[in-house]
Amino acid sequence: MRHVTLGLTVLLALVVSCGPIARGGRGSSSGGGGGRTSMASCGGDFGATNQAAKIEAFFLATARFQDAAFEAHDQLMTACRNTGLALEMSEAELTGDLRTVCTAAHDRLASELASLRASYTVRLEAQPPHCEVSVEAYGSCMAECEAQVDPGQVEITCEGGELRGYCDAQCQGSCAADVSGQCSGTCEGACAGTCSAYAADGSCAGTCDGNCQGRCVVSAQASCQGECRGGCSVEYREPYCTGRVRRPSASARCRASCDARVEAEARCTPGQANVSIEGGLDAEQQARLARVQRAMREGVSAILGLRERVQRLQRNGAEIIRLAPEIPQAAMAVSLNAVACATAAAAATAEASSKITVSVEVSVSFSASVNG
Repeated sequence: MRHVTLGLTVLLALVVSCGPIARGGRGSSSGGGGGRTSMASCGGDFGATNQAAKIEAFFLATARFQDAAFEAHDQLMTACRNTGLALEMSEAELTGDLRTVCTAAHDRLASELASLRASYTVRLEAQPPHCEVSVEAYGSCMAECEAQVDPGQVEITCEGGELRGYCDAQCQGSCAADVSGQCSGTCEGACAGTCSAYAADGSCAGTCDGNCQGRCVVSAQASCQGECRGGCSVEYREPYCTGRVRRPSASARCRASCDARVEAEARCTPGQANVSIEGGLDAEQQARLARVQRAMREGVSAILGLRERVQRLQRNGAEIIRLAPEIPQAAMAVSLNAVACATAAAAATAEASSKITVSVEVSVSFSASVNG
């Protein structure tokens, strides 16, 4: 577990107070659809008290969390449709809500892969997605939420993962850099050649005798021009945590708000996926492989990348979803406008939870089929 102390300035936006709750007609009620409760006018200044600061942080986190959930849902719909179209499915077969469309595309892909695997050795070549949760953003969120906290000293820990970032001095550990070619260390991604070890998702996680597409990780030689892992002789620049960012002494409400908000704002680099066959193919199987490879490029790669995104949203948004029904009662001590926005927040988190649940379901299903 590593600790970081950040110098922060609290910037609380002064916006208009919460107005009427608006509902959109986006989506359908099945498969994670339904209307969308607007949080657009709930980002105002509800006062200078500690309770008001927590309420403001919760509303902002809810809005960001809801945006991320709907965005991931829409991106999955596009990716599932693209997968189906690449597999030469008709528009009629790709009509419906997210679960319906993705299930149809998934079943077709599974059938095509099963046919190939029945006669040939099929190998998945994958470059895994990569998500970064900013330690500095989490610290800023905590300083805004905990009004009684000195914004100059916010202690943050990285739990269940490793602190990484850019090192402007001596890197102590390993150095990772993007690569498309030879890699003298560990290849993290796709290996066009022979890979000595594979990760659970099918990506290379060992030495690559060939060309590596992804990241090359080597032992740090004092300076590191890429991502430093394992420690830096000075504070990291743009540090991020591969696990979960925490402030040990935070209140439950602030922790839930910042978990959801920072995860919603995480930067994710999509992965890539392809399949290869060992052995000769007849004309029918060549056409089938071409369809599968096209589906991998045009849709499945995005689905596998979104799987990590939505699973992280589900995991780190669990507390804000659990606490949302309690917020209207807490908001009564702030203002009537805060109560109206708290009611909107409770509805918004429920909608986001529904979207994320379906998104996780379909993306995990795709991943299982691809990995065999």
